[in-house]
Amino acid sequence: MDTSDMNEPFEGATGGKASNSDYFTSYGDLSVHELMLKDKPRTLAYKGFIEKNSHLFRDKTVLDIGAGTGILSLFAASAGARIVYAVEASEMASACQKIVEKNNLTERVVVIHGRVENVDLPVDKVDVIISEWMGFYLFHESMLDSVIVARDRWLAPGGLMLPSVATLYLMPVAMDDYVWDHFQFWDNVYGYDLSALKSTAMTNAIQQPVITMVSTDEQLAEPQTVVDLNLYESSQDDIEQIYAKLSFVILMNGTVHGFAAWFDVDFQGPLGTSPKDSCTSVTLSTAPGSAPTHWKQTVFFLPSSFSVQEGEIISCKLELGQDQTNKRHYNISLEMIDKDEGSEDDFDTGDEEEGSEHPIPCTCGASRCQLITAIMDKYECEHAQLEQEAELVGVSAEREAAKEMMRDEFSVSDS
Repeated sequence: MDTSDMNEPFEGATGGKASNSDYFTSYGDLSVHELMLKDKPRTLAYKGFIEKNSHLFRDKTVLDIGAGTGILSLFAASAGARIVYAVEASEMASACQKIVEKNNLTERVVVIHGRVENVDLPVDKVDVIISEWMGFYLFHESMLDSVIVARDRWLAPGGLMLPSVATLYLMPVAMDDYVWDHFQFWDNVYGYDLSALKSTAMTNAIQQPVITMVSTDEQLAEPQTVVDLNLYESSQDDIEQIYAKLSFVILMNGTVHGFAAWFDVDFQGPLGTSPKDSCTSVTLSTAPGSAPTHWKQTVFFLPSSFSVQEGEIISCKLELGQDQTNKRHYNISLEMIDKDEGSEDDFDTGDEEEGSEHPIPCTCGASRCQLITAIMDKYECEHAQLEQEAELVGVSAEREAAKEMMRDEFSVSDS
């Protein structure tokens, strides 16, 4: 994974630079499928929708993208689907075939080994597309790209997309327990001071998202929607670059350690269906307080925490962009901003209000300036230690360049 720049509260590429071949190889690992199958909220959401709405599957042609063990294909076939094409790119396809045979469904489930972008189906259109494509913070792994390609190529007019809607949320969190367990822990380990390792632990948490369970007690503000996708209509352009400017009203006094992200997906009926084709909707939520899933929640830790008070407004800009060298991974940038920095239009165009220039450091009290000052103070306190370490690893020049980049990036000036 790329290193987080010092000039951003959070910035980095998630999940490393694994290739597409590595991605599909990982899904040949049985433990991955065991984890997903044992995720009851995940699996029962699909099963529940299919069983409650079997009339939408009866005598239909179904395409299961990323079939894995074939569990969703088995659900659809058991609900009365005429034929299910189970497309799986990993070596799990051979196991899927055996599972279909063991369950006496070979006449209804056809396993196809290959990437959905490259395979040919023996039909022109399908009535239903089903896929469990979601990753951490919804978009990790970018399997949605494949689903969109398949939808545009094969879904019949009035066809069914499952899931149908996907929503990504974000909110500020106070991660006191996590900070104590993973950072302060190093101060006293069986009576010994191992705090020299604390900065490494903190750096690791800053450089990449942390997948963990967030409790509702750690919530500092109501969640805001980052993006809301209608899977019947969303395009690849909609998910290649995602921008959001969000403001939060703080609910209680506390310390902002970072921001937590999670998603919901809704299973709904086809658009414009008649009453006889109406259905019972199902929601799969990965929110704090919901039944735990293997996705948990994703926390983006800030380089330096800051205190907030009830009623205070804090704002941030979030950007998710597909990595150009490997579109299965996203680069993430999360930046704190002054709540008075501008409107939504200002964010889109890059314009800033007149008189918004702040010195570096600034003592005006704005949340963004408090964060900048905290980062710079932390840098100065660790400067001597970093100098000694730099002599050993030869990174003195890079550190000085990063310091200059931090000052340049946080300088607010008119365009």
